[in-house]
Amino acid sequence: MAFSAVLCPGFVWFLYLFTFLCSLPLAICNETENDRQALLCFKSRFSGPAGVLASWSNTSLEVCDWHGITCSTVSPHRVIELHLESEGISGPIAPCLANLTSLARLHLSNNSFNGGIPSELGLLSQLHDLNLSMNTLEGNIPPSLGSSRSLTYVDLGV
Repeated sequence: MAFSAVLCPGFVWFLYLFTFLCSLPLAICNETENDRQALLCFKSRFSGPAGVLASWSNTSLEVCDWHGITCSTVSPHRVIELHLESEGISGPIAPCLANLTSLARLHLSNNSFNGGIPSELGLLSQLHDLNLSMNTLEGNIPPSLGSSRSLTYVDLGV
């Protein structure tokens, strides 16, 4: 009886630690997959010259190698910058960009993005640099974007 009393707490602790460590890579994969899905959703809403975003493929799992993407250097490698200036892209800016929860810089200037600025962009708590200038955007600046505490640079000029 004394043996099982000593063994059980240690075994229970081992199981807890094992379960936690086994779930960690899955959580990391989920974050990376969320970024990948957000980028594919964004791409599905616009058009551009052939080949501009050829690296953005449903079969390519490593988003950090995609054109215009910068990822964090620490694991998990999350998308921190989307830089697609002067790429000849046209269409709306998809709200699914807000699923890039580590995004710090969004540069989409000098394209032909149209429609309104998605209010969901104001939910990006890491976003500090936003350049949507020289597009054909219309409408009001979403209140959620205007009240963002993280934004330090915004260019929405024509």
